Amino acid sequence: MQLKHIKLAGFKSFVDSTRISFPTNLVAVVGPNGCGKSNVIDAVKWVLGELSAKNLRGDSMSDVIFNGSDLRKPSGQCSIELLFDNSSGKLGGEYAAYNEISIKRLMTRDSQSTYFINSTKCRRKDVQDLFLGTGLGPNSYAIIEQGMVSNLVSAKPEELRVHIEEAAGVSKYRERRKETEQRIKKTKENLSRVKDIKDEISRLIRRLEGQAKAAEKYNQLKAEEKENELKVAILFSLEAKNNRDSLQKKLDVTLRDQTIKDAEAKTKQSQIDEYRTEHESVRASYDVAQKNFYSVGADIARQEADIQNVTKTLSQSKADLERAKESYTKAIEKESTFDNLTPKEKELKLNISILKALEALDKKAELNSQISPLENSIKDKSVELDTQLSKLAEVKDSFASITSEFEAARSSASSINSDIAMHEADLRNISKIEAQSKLDLEIAKENYAKALKEETNIENLTPKEKAINLLDMIIEALKAMGSGGDKVYQKAIELKDQLIQILNIASAQSKSLTDEFLNRQNSLSDLIKQNAEKKSITENELNDLIQRKSNIEIELEAFITNRNQVDNLIRDMESKRSVASADLRSLETELNSLKLELRTFEVNLENASHALTKEGINANDLNPLDFQGMDLLELESSLDKIQESISALSSVNLASPDEYLTRQNDLSALIQETENKKQELEESISILVQKSSSAEAVLVNIRQEQSKVDQELRELENKRSVAELDLRSISEKVTSIKLELKTYEINLENANERIKKAGINIEDVNYEDYEDLVINDIQDHLTDIQAKIIRLGAINLAAPDEIAEESKRGEKLEEQYDELTEALDKLTNAIKKIDVETKSRFKDSFDAVNARLKEVFPILFGGGFAELTLQDNDTLNGGVVLMARPPGKKNASISQLSGGEKALTALSLVFSIFELNPAPFCMLDEVDAPLDDLNTQRLINMVEEMSKTIQFIFITHNKVSMERSDHLMGITMQEAGVSRLVSVDVNQALELANTD
Repeated sequence: MQLKHIKLAGFKSFVDSTRISFPTNLVAVVGPNGCGKSNVIDAVKWVLGELSAKNLRGDSMSDVIFNGSDLRKPSGQCSIELLFDNSSGKLGGEYAAYNEISIKRLMTRDSQSTYFINSTKCRRKDVQDLFLGTGLGPNSYAIIEQGMVSNLVSAKPEELRVHIEEAAGVSKYRERRKETEQRIKKTKENLSRVKDIKDEISRLIRRLEGQAKAAEKYNQLKAEEKENELKVAILFSLEAKNNRDSLQKKLDVTLRDQTIKDAEAKTKQSQIDEYRTEHESVRASYDVAQKNFYSVGADIARQEADIQNVTKTLSQSKADLERAKESYTKAIEKESTFDNLTPKEKELKLNISILKALEALDKKAELNSQISPLENSIKDKSVELDTQLSKLAEVKDSFASITSEFEAARSSASSINSDIAMHEADLRNISKIEAQSKLDLEIAKENYAKALKEETNIENLTPKEKAINLLDMIIEALKAMGSGGDKVYQKAIELKDQLIQILNIASAQSKSLTDEFLNRQNSLSDLIKQNAEKKSITENELNDLIQRKSNIEIELEAFITNRNQVDNLIRDMESKRSVASADLRSLETELNSLKLELRTFEVNLENASHALTKEGINANDLNPLDFQGMDLLELESSLDKIQESISALSSVNLASPDEYLTRQNDLSALIQETENKKQELEESISILVQKSSSAEAVLVNIRQEQSKVDQELRELENKRSVAELDLRSISEKVTSIKLELKTYEINLENANERIKKAGINIEDVNYEDYEDLVINDIQDHLTDIQAKIIRLGAINLAAPDEIAEESKRGEKLEEQYDELTEALDKLTNAIKKIDVETKSRFKDSFDAVNARLKEVFPILFGGGFAELTLQDNDTLNGGVVLMARPPGKKNASISQLSGGEKALTALSLVFSIFELNPAPFCMLDEVDAPLDDLNTQRLINMVEEMSKTIQFIFITHNKVSMERSDHLMGITMQEAGVSRLVSVDVNQALELANTD
């Protein structure tokens, strides 16, 4: 069996996947210090299951994974695989048929390892078991490191024995013996447990036989008890049924009243809804009428402004007409005079016309500059008015939404009032139950105090008598509670049955009943407290409802306030809308006035332009700067003087009479047109005034109608509130009756359930047969029966079946006991056989190793003597002592030897062991370091001789060792922190050299 190659990946400095082959039996691994040679040995130890980081020259197991370098990142995992040639079949068992066997170990950064044999996942133990007895086990002698040389020589006798046992193949027997001892220990423990159970079953069967005798009497009393319990249940059912029927009649009457009141409330609500619809209709009519009224008022204002402007224009036109007539008369009279006007007069007239044209142009520009902002203001006011109208519509929508939410909140408040009434009824009912429960609890506490006083006497009684006294106390407490609630009574019955079972357990296991009684009494107290807890829950729910009601009332007030605010906002916005409309009308009036004035100056400009046109001058081409020094008044004064002079000289000439006639006709037409327009406006205003009066009358009527509807709506809401209060009162009464009715129904249901448990059909019960019975008498009789049952002691009705079952169990345990005894004998005999085999194999191996040591030692030392001895001559457990004396020395112990002598002594022992049981390979890590050349030569001679049958892999710096090897395996580290492989076949190299 040989190691063919090693595959490394990510292991220490071998970061790249590296395959190290061993083609011969004598391979030397060489390289400079720190290049990673020893990592090859660490890899072999690691893949064989080494768990000690210290033995792998690390602080933790994760240190075996490549940790990175200056140029490389750390690896995430590492793996090692060994491939063995097993063609000789040395590895037996299930792998004997395999010619090659691979062992692989893979580990990740979290130190989780995975093992494989022939690519099949396995355990670490499987790998170690595979090599037990081959020299590659946990205590391997096949791998010798520098530190192990001195450790092997100075090992304790028991440690040195381990190496001999490994060579003898005894280690696997040791493992089997250890496993057998553990099985013996477990078998003895099982045997002890089975014996204890057998004894307990025997005692239990004797006890069950006594319990079975009392079961028959118990069954008789139990049947009588069941009969009386049935009577009690039927009487409870009869009482609950009568109470339920009576209360149901009362509920029917109340429900009829509730239906009537509910119908009245719905009628009132329907009327309110109708009035609200009418109210909304009236309000919509009011909005329309108000809008019409404001619209007519705006139209009247605009028409009045137009009349004022027209009147002003008419007055101006008439004045102009009078002046035109006068001018026309003068022109006729003085027409001849103007024919002789001098050039200066013409020039003055021309300049006057020019100045008038310039004045008209300036005034026209000024009026246009005033009209444009005014028109923009009118547009802004129109937009503002539209915005206010839109906001007003939104606010009205919000008002409608708030009104809807107000109604929803009021409906929710009504619902919560009903819930409050229901919870208050629950609270009253729970308070009644709570009072009764507290009374029952006080009675139970008094009985418990009596029990405490009698505790000293009970301690002196037998367990059976203690149980009877304790149960008597509980029965008295239950009897005192009486009709404290059907649930409490039922719980008491269950408690009695539980205590009977406790007595059964107590008589079987001899437990104290006093503590059980206290525990059950606490259980009863917890049950009684349930009503108090329910009351607390109901009070909390009631408080929550009251708080919700308060919150909703606050919301209702907020809704009312909000609705009033929105209503005020609507009125305010309508007022602002009226102001904005008035402002708009005022701006429109001012605009019309400016437009009339502009028209007047445009007429003047036309006249001046006409005069200039006759002289060949365009008014638009005039430059005001050219006439800046002229004054119109001065020019007119000069013209007057000249005209006076001309008049005096009778040489003055006026304008053409035709022009004045044309001007007069134009003014007459304008006056007629203006008067017609004024008449139309006056007629329109008259119509608008009539419309305004009509709209105002409609508005007043609608306001009166709205006030009337509001008053009627308030009256209906008050009536509805009264109806709702009446309905709420009846609803509370209905809820209270329903709760009380529910209580009786629950009592009836519980009683009927007890009747069903007794195996009786409710329909088959004839209540008339039980009407004359008195429930208290039956309960007293039932108590007497139960006391008799208690005095019987602990009754185990299943005793006969348990006897048969325990008997079968005892028989099975007896069989198990015999089987365990037989197994224990077999295991003990196996230990003896293992010891005999171990002694025999160890003795033979010890003698063979000792004989070979005496031969090898003188060869390596060139003389001397060495031998092995057994301590106390104990072949089975005795330690092994190594004695060595180099030639010429008489040392008392090995510790006195030099380092080289210790190394040769250790190698002598290893080689002696190897010849007895050769391991698949032998790895030597610089063991020749402390040797001189002569001793190295001797060592290599022996290694060469042994390499014929044993594979040697040695790490060395010694030139002699390198020269004598068949194959050199060089390890380099050209890249810092990364090991690489260089392989040289020495024999092949020599052949090539000789050929050259």
